[in-house]
Amino acid sequence: MKVNNKDIDLDMAINYANIDNVLLKRRDNGFLLSDYQVEVLKRNGFDYNNYASINELLFDIEDYLNIEFDQELDLISSELAELIYYKDTKK
Repeated sequence: MKVNNKDIDLDMAINYANIDNVLLKRRDNGFLLSDYQVEVLKRNGFDYNNYASINELLFDIEDYLNIEFDQELDLISSELAELIYYKDTKK
């Protein structure tokens, strides 16, 4: 495999991707969030521990985005909405 015109093996590709940062992890309050999502939330003044549900957190994020747009926070908002959709939709 080539990354930036350099041949790399699978282990190097995994390290390059920094997969640990994007894996969803169960947090103390039961939310499934990646380290990246937590970092972006924190940077924008959101403490996910202050929310009883992901829906409440998403509502506040959307409210914030209506006033001040942040591309990374918008991405997190989309990811949370998708998580809620698949969790709550009857299959």
